[in-house]
Amino acid sequence: MPLLLRPRYWGAHLLMLVALAAAIGLGIWQLHAWQAGRDADARDLSTAAALPLSKVMSGDDPFPGQYLGQPVTFEGTWLPKGTLYVADRDLHGKRGYWVMTPVLVGDSAMPVVRGWSPRPEAPQSSGSVAVRGYLQASEGTGATDDDPEDDVIPEMRIASVVEHVDADLYSGYVVAKDAGSGTTGLAKVSPESVPEVSTTSHLRNLLYAFQWWIFGGFAIYIWQRWCRDQLEAAAEPAQPVAG
Repeated sequence: MPLLLRPRYWGAHLLMLVALAAAIGLGIWQLHAWQAGRDADARDLSTAAALPLSKVMSGDDPFPGQYLGQPVTFEGTWLPKGTLYVADRDLHGKRGYWVMTPVLVGDSAMPVVRGWSPRPEAPQSSGSVAVRGYLQASEGTGATDDDPEDDVIPEMRIASVVEHVDADLYSGYVVAKDAGSGTTGLAKVSPESVPEVSTTSHLRNLLYAFQWWIFGGFAIYIWQRWCRDQLEAAAEPAQPVAG
């Protein structure tokens, strides 16, 4: 029987097979997660029936990628002190600003894009409101905010909004289709005006897939080295016993 097929070595071979199977399986799982996320981002849900926000996500949930663009409804209270203006937004070929004011829904605030303005100014909204709009994911192109102290931000990034709102925030935002008097005097923002999903969307899952497969290759390398060491050790002549 070949040396490495003897029962005493079966445990090492089995350990390598288990490690390799786990690495391949986890890599495939991450690859499927990457593809599923990309497919979900590509779906157009803007014409789907509106769902209550509470059925889609809570204030503590990560952003549900499968609901990107989903029409949602909710009620809450405007937080006018948290109003921000998102710069460099296009509307029919004109550059201007999105006007964003958070709405407190329970214990968390949902950033709501009320509309578009040619200047970083808009009528204040206060009191209760019923919102119907399109759920969107936080932007994250890495644009730099030249003046973090003012009320203009370079993109609709939740991490930037946090610094201006004294409340926990949802992990996404809503582009208002109807927000009562909150949209008065502002041009409406449509889903078509929202920037497309980044080409790096869900990139982390893809990188994790490659990482697991690299681990699998490393397991094979270690196993091969171990096999070679065992064969070399068996081929060495026995040392004479000093008498």
